[in-house]
Amino acid sequence: MNKRFILGLAGGVVGILTAAYVIFTSTSTDVTLSGVQAALFSSLGLMGAAIANKETRFAGYMLISSAVFITLSIPIAGSLGLLAMYLPTIILLGIAAILCFMDAAAGEEMPAE
Repeated sequence: MNKRFILGLAGGVVGILTAAYVIFTSTSTDVTLSGVQAALFSSLGLMGAAIANKETRFAGYMLISSAVFITLSIPIAGSLGLLAMYLPTIILLGIAAILCFMDAAAGEEMPAE
């Protein structure tokens, strides 16, 4: 196992757990919708982590889009207080995406044998 997989897996799991907490403790439909969207994008991050070893660049795109769309789903709830709850997920997925892009770039520079 490598860092990309572990960070992506941790980000996805933390995101799903946070989204479940938000869904079950929400008081409005907007907060529930934001939690459902965050859970879906966290599962996208989990899928990106699963393919991080074979399709590194595509996994990086999946991980970074997951982090960006989780960030964009927070204002739907009308409360930026949720940002503090989702911040660990966003950071973990973002770092995993950066590692994917760095490893993909390093793999392209190596000469073919």
